[in-house]
Amino acid sequence: MIRLPESSAADAEWERKARLCLASREAPHFAPDSDILEIFARRIDAFLAANQGVRNALVLGATPELVDAVLGRGLHAYVVDRSQLMFEAASSRRRTAIEAREHPIVADWLDMGAIETGQIDLVLGDAALNNVPHDAMAGTLRELARVIRPRSLVLLRQIVLPDSAVPAYEFTEARKLLRAGTIDLNAFDRIVRFYAFNSTALDPRRHALDARQVFACIREKFAAEELSRAEFDFLMSRYSEVCHTVYPLAEQVRLLSDLGRCSVERLPGHVFFREMMAVLAIEVTP
Repeated sequence: MIRLPESSAADAEWERKARLCLASREAPHFAPDSDILEIFARRIDAFLAANQGVRNALVLGATPELVDAVLGRGLHAYVVDRSQLMFEAASSRRRTAIEAREHPIVADWLDMGAIETGQIDLVLGDAALNNVPHDAMAGTLRELARVIRPRSLVLLRQIVLPDSAVPAYEFTEARKLLRAGTIDLNAFDRIVRFYAFNSTALDPRRHALDARQVFACIREKFAAEELSRAEFDFLMSRYSEVCHTVYPLAEQVRLLSDLGRCSVERLPGHVFFREMMAVLAIEVTP
């Protein structure tokens, strides 16, 4: 199996998350929300209605909600994840089990040799490419281009950076919104995790947002009494050491446009952090 750069640290963190999921048997906070799944369902159903003979779907990562969406529509699910433990953790949250149409593959997305060239009609991923280091992104997209057929559909929920500054996402402003009841702790967590401390935690050259530095900033804010105990405890309950790869939205679209025509769908209702989340639909050109 080919290993991605920095794979040891990343693998250890995802193994830790998998063990937590196995212990709780509950959906983790990073599982796709219902509004994301509704967008996926609508896009998939429209694609199936417009295309005959769709048979094989590739799910990037052992995300049970996406595997269920595939199997529930009569498709074969090729699920590729680097961690066997993540497959085990996901199985407890699955609603559909059709062994004859399930194809779990423990591998890197850089090298999906178990899947034939042009075999895949539909690709789904929930923040999947956010877990591919920038240096490996081009190779991963080339491998995706190899396994998908012309006129296939790639649906990806991605964490993205706003193309221009959003004052409401600055730490002090976001905290005001939280304490005024305008946003909840979940929204505050996403703002803090993916924007508020990017001047410290984001390496713009590598497009790498280091969660360890984010949580170091959270500890500093608590020590300076800029976070309440309840706010601090909530944020720390979602502690992570994942280093996400994040791009400004325009650059993310440009990268994915190498696969085909890329359109962007914002998440309705996520008023105060919708600029950081988008579902990108890539219609693969012949």
